[in-house]
Amino acid sequence: MLSIIGQCFEGIEPEAYFAYYFEQDGPIIRRLRLYYTQAGELAGYCLLTFDDSHQAFCVIGASAGFLPQFRGKNNTFSFSIAEVTKAYLRRPWRTLLYADTMLSPAMFRAMAKNIATVYPTASGSDTESQLYLTLNPTGLVCDANGLLCLKTVGRKTRYSAEEVAQFKASSKPEIAHYCALNPNFDNGVALLAVIPVTLRQLLATAWKQLKNKL
Repeated sequence: MLSIIGQCFEGIEPEAYFAYYFEQDGPIIRRLRLYYTQAGELAGYCLLTFDDSHQAFCVIGASAGFLPQFRGKNNTFSFSIAEVTKAYLRRPWRTLLYADTMLSPAMFRAMAKNIATVYPTASGSDTESQLYLTLNPTGLVCDANGLLCLKTVGRKTRYSAEEVAQFKASSKPEIAHYCALNPNFDNGVALLAVIPVTLRQLLATAWKQLKNKL
């Protein structure tokens, strides 16, 4: 696991990263899926954390990493949506917010192309403004939408200069949207992506999934 973390992120020691996401104390529930090669070697992981310490809502966080040769070949979405749906069904009265500091345009696209509603939007809204003020009060203001949706995290995904250039020139809507909001993702600035988990969201996401397959 430490080897994968070391190959995925720059600017942080793998041991410190592991301790923060995997060993933090408190009212946190973790759900972990490991991905293996056909030879049985660990190729990547997807970790979800459910932080129930907030009075008004439960915050769902995530961490995922894959060896370079396996990036883009593993579907973390199905695991994530299944675990989030189960959490909602267990306590439908509890407000759930998926909030992930995303350093990767590719990871943002993997979520945004499958989920019905993902914040932040290009123009922002009163709802988004209140959410980001609550979740990220000391964050950075995005020039594109005026929201507190950016955060300096001191680490970055291990992308080559060529990969960064490809992302910034991409015509894929979700990646272009991410880069417009967070052009400094290659310098340790993360985009805080927020997904409200509601019945309407789950149903709209299921419909979007169905349309994507048609």
